[in-house]
Formats: sequence, structure tokens, C-alpha cells
Amino acid sequence: MRAPSAPTPASRRRPTALVLVLGVVLGALAISRATGGTGARARTTRGDGDRGFVPTTAWTTPTTGRRDGGTRGVGRDVDARAHAFAGGRKAHALVTGGAGFIGSHCVKALLARGYAVTSMDNLSRGNGGAIAALKRTADEGSFRVVEGDLGRVEDIEWAFTGSNLGVDVVFHFAAIAYVGESMADPLRYYRNITVNTVNLLRVMDAHGVNNMIYSSTCATYGNVEKLPITESTPTKPINPYGKSKLYAENVIKDYALANPKFKTAILRYFNVFGSDPDGVLGELPRAELREHGRISGACFDAAMGKVDKLTVMGTKHPTRDGTTIRDFVHVIDLVDAHIAVAEKNKWDNPPSLYNVGTGSGVSMREFVDACKNVTGKQIEVYYREEPRPGDYAEVYANVDKIKHELGWSAKYTDLSESLAHAWKFRQKFSGDTWD
Repeated sequence: MRAPSAPTPASRRRPTALVLVLGVVLGALAISRATGGTGARARTTRGDGDRGFVPTTAWTTPTTGRRDGGTRGVGRDVDARAHAFAGGRKAHALVTGGAGFIGSHCVKALLARGYAVTSMDNLSRGNGGAIAALKRTADEGSFRVVEGDLGRVEDIEWAFTGSNLGVDVVFHFAAIAYVGESMADPLRYYRNITVNTVNLLRVMDAHGVNNMIYSSTCATYGNVEKLPITESTPTKPINPYGKSKLYAENVIKDYALANPKFKTAILRYFNVFGSDPDGVLGELPRAELREHGRISGACFDAAMGKVDKLTVMGTKHPTRDGTTIRDFVHVIDLVDAHIAVAEKNKWDNPPSLYNVGTGSGVSMREFVDACKNVTGKQIEVYYREEPRPGDYAEVYANVDKIKHELGWSAKYTDLSESLAHAWKFRQKFSGDTWD
């Protein structure tokens, strides 16, 4: 028998994904520790909200101009002043990623329920049009907007301190979220999701804020042996997006062990789509993100002639029609689940964990056919045999736990109705912006 060959120098130098992410997280912690958790950080910019950090010696003050590109400065209120909320609000919620698809819907729902809300978003992928729509509908003195980045601790600090109200609860949505992109650029995902969660927790810890609802994903499960997926299904993520979310979950759990006062809930939700039925908010994918976007947005782009055809990858999966199967949950139902956790005090230590879905799966082929019917358009579809990198064949949720403990279940379970909500919103815009 031939002895195994010695490892090559290249293989000795190649770290595993776990080693990489631990190194990134420990590096971020070391920087925070070196400055006492409050030193300002100079940044390098990639244009996507993922910043590298270099410790500096002093805090900067909020900038008055729009902060983008490589401009220095901490997170700021859009009017560059400390915000004064009106009295009589139920509680003060900080929503990270508040300009995003899900985050903006959460902001709207919280405002409707009487919360004071601070939205924090760097607008690298969030949409300023969503913020403008929210400001038009919000009561005076109820809504604050901070343009800031979780990659910069001082930006987070300003979100916590730049108003007359202390933060009561954090809804943590902010994250980049494309499976294919995560396969091509994994370190970007570990920094944006895992390290930024560490940054947020450090500032929460400094201010004694002990309530968080974390927006996680079914991608933490990966390919599973048994369906439907329960909260006890083993987590075996197969792409950096799912792995970075799972690492962030573990960071939250470890912090909860060290801080008995900290209470949180982790919501692993499935494929989100739909739109606010009143048409105020919805999904409007940017042109530069089309190749990564949700299947509904891709269908609508094809229906509106934004692209020549719709491409669906993977036709040889072990499913009923060969295409992947997903559990599509309406964005309004998802937001209602988050708020139900907060209002029924279902966060805990150790963290509560809930799947959020409908409990049934829809194939990509079935979804596309429904899109054709709702839009009334002859969408040209190209089905490619090869699967999307990092994809899994079939996932759908068991939602018994959240139904039993929170009394929550999805209300929008008619696929065509949910798509009609999204299509109604999308038709309002001929271009790629809210203008």
C-alpha cells in the first residue's frame, strides 16, 4: 500500500471557511477591545457596505453632507440633528436594514402599532424610495432615519444615542443575501453578516439594550434528509450565506450565555416575496443586482421587458418536476411573526428559535407559471439543466412551534394573490428607481 503523499505547500496554506470566519470575527473583536469598544474607525470602501477597519484615537462628529463612497464620518440622521421623538410612543425600536425589502415593511408595521422607530441603513442595497414612502405615511415625531453602516461601530453608536429615547428593542435585518454571490465572495458575507452582528452586539452591550429579534434564514439547514424542516433539524449549510448566518446565530447564543439579561429570538424564515397590499412598499430590484434577485422580481422584469427572458437554473433536482422547491412566505406574514415575538415577549435566554414559512413547497416551474397568469404576459423562460452554485433541492417548513407558542400562521397562502400584490406595486414604476 502506497503511503499518502505529503500535503503540498498550497494545501497547507488554505484555511477552511470556519477558520476564515473565526479569524475575521476575532480580528473585529480585537479592534473593538483595543479602543475600548468606542474608538472611531477609519474605513476603506467597496461600495457595498462592507468596510475594513483601522483604529483611530477619537470620535468624529456627525457629518452634514450625504455620506457615501469614501467619505469619512459617522452615521447621521438625514437632517444632521439629534432626533426628538414625540411622547406617548409604545416603545423605541431600532430596525437595521430599514430601507430594505423586509426591513421597510417591518418599519411600516411598527409605526402602525404605535412604536417610535429608528431605521438604520447604509443604502448600499436598501432603497431610499422606501424611506421616502415611510416618511410620507409616518406620524410626526414617530420615525427617525439614520444613514449608517454596521461595519462602523461609531455609526451604530449614533443610532443608539442620537435621539431623546433609549432603544428598547433591536430588529436586526441588515445583511446582503444572495447565495450565488456568497459562493463567489465568501469573505464579504462573513464580514457583512457575522462580523457586523458582533459590532451591533457590542454597542447593545455598552448601552444595556437586552432585547433583539434576529432575522436568520432557512439556508442554515442546507440539504436535509427529512421534510418538513423543524427547528431541531440539523444545521448543515452548504453556502457561505447560510454559514455566515449560522455563525451569527452562534455569536448571539454565546453572548446570551455571558449576559443573563439578554433575551432574543432567532427567526429562520424561508423564501420571502409579496408586497404590502396597499401598494406603499414592495420590491424594486436594482438593475445591478438583477442577476442575484428573487424569482418574483426576475419574473416581473421579464414581463416588463427589462430582460429578454427569464432564466431558471436546475432542472434535474430530485423533485416532482426537476426544479427546486421552496416555501414562499409573504413579507407581511413574516413581519407579523417578528412583531408577535416582541409583543408576546417570546424572546428568551437561551434564544427562542422559530421557523417562519407556510408549511408547503412550490416548485420554480409552478411559481413561474403563476407569474405568467398574474401578469398576463407571455414570459419567455429558459430552463438550464445545471443548478445554481450552492443551491439545495427542496426546503419547506414545519411551523407547528410558532403556531403553538405565538398563535402565528401565514395568512397569505394563495400564491396568485401574493404575486398580485407584488405585481401591483411593480407596475407603478417603469424604471429601476422609486422616482
